[in-house]
Amino acid sequence: MIENKVVLITGAAGFIGSHLTEELLKHDNYLILIDNFNEYYEGKDYNIREITKNYQENKNFKLFKEDLTNKTVFKKINHSLDYIFHLAAQAGVRYSIAHATEITHNNIESTLNIFEFALNTNVEKIIYASSSSVYGNPIYTPVDENHPKNPISPYAISKYCGEIYADYYYREKGLPITSLRFYTVYGPRGRPDMAIRKFFNAMFKNEAITIYGDGTQLRDFTYISDIINGLILAAESKRSSGEVFNLGCSNPISINDLVEKMYAISKTPKKFTHAEKQEGDVNITHSDILKAKKILGYFPKVNIDEGLKYQWEWQRKYLQFLKKA
Repeated sequence: MIENKVVLITGAAGFIGSHLTEELLKHDNYLILIDNFNEYYEGKDYNIREITKNYQENKNFKLFKEDLTNKTVFKKINHSLDYIFHLAAQAGVRYSIAHATEITHNNIESTLNIFEFALNTNVEKIIYASSSSVYGNPIYTPVDENHPKNPISPYAISKYCGEIYADYYYREKGLPITSLRFYTVYGPRGRPDMAIRKFFNAMFKNEAITIYGDGTQLRDFTYISDIINGLILAAESKRSSGEVFNLGCSNPISINDLVEKMYAISKTPKKFTHAEKQEGDVNITHSDILKAKKILGYFPKVNIDEGLKYQWEWQRKYLQFLKKA
């Protein structure tokens, strides 16, 4: 566990970033948090408020509402850093198809700026958040880290470009960077546009959900606490620099089966429609996590049944909060 360290987290108010922030605040770390709080989705103010309400700014953390494409933010950081977790990115595979220029500018330039900034630090490890989308439609499963990279969306391309830059800065500049390919992360505070959250929201409202395609596509859903554990393990590992790891659950489920489980949990009438498969959607995600197990000691603990129950309970409480707000 990372303790008594100075840690920079980009994208700190987002889904994964807020959970990492929450975990590291528990262990006497001083956190430098950066997020641009853009309007892509609501909830970031709630996220950061909830996780920092019991901590004092400047004593336990410092929050910068800044855009990483603007290098001036780095001039405000006057601490010696132990770790950098670069989680910030403009998310959304489907969104990226209609906004390729924005995705390229935000995701690639911000990553390059982080690596350039890190050259002037003595940071122990930089963790770069990549995505399983870099593989595209797999030619074999489960997918290991050596699988060919065939990204089919600007978002996936931007993530793969970040990996290439990470490799360059490791090999040529000596930066201790590790890249992690996340597989369909879900859980409390997940983005409103993510399938599980959208489906549960519809069930709360007794509305029909929309399944894109025939629902037989498989997804390797990975619960947020397992991803946070993987992030910390990768940062602490002495053998992870210059490496790329899959972080998944490695137990894919079809969307149709997922929906059945969700209706069983919600105990609401089944209402769903099918729509045409969306551009950029892959047919299957299925991670081979043997490398992460061997080198990082990464073992996912939360199965889909447990994770969905946790998600349902959080969304129920969050909706109650919204009604009172």
